[in-house]
Amino acid sequence: MATKLGIYSILIGFFVGIFTGISKFMKSDNFWVDLTISKFTGDYSDRIVEFIPVDFIQDGLYFIVYELPFSGAVLGLGVLLLIIGAMVKQN
Repeated sequence: MATKLGIYSILIGFFVGIFTGISKFMKSDNFWVDLTISKFTGDYSDRIVEFIPVDFIQDGLYFIVYELPFSGAVLGLGVLLLIIGAMVKQN
């Protein structure tokens, strides 16, 4: 199951990345250009970052939530799920 989710996440990441690249290339100002996780979470983004009081973890979460493009986050999640799927033995 994790392998299928990983493959789907990677496909979605490529799809979003392609549309983001096309939007940036055309210099259009639309939804795809600055798509990050903070666009989806809205006002809860600060709570996500401040949930763990350790500074270096907050810095990493800040990067993931506010600066990392959504396609990069989904691609990373897909790779992580593929690795988990490869290590878990299914019956």
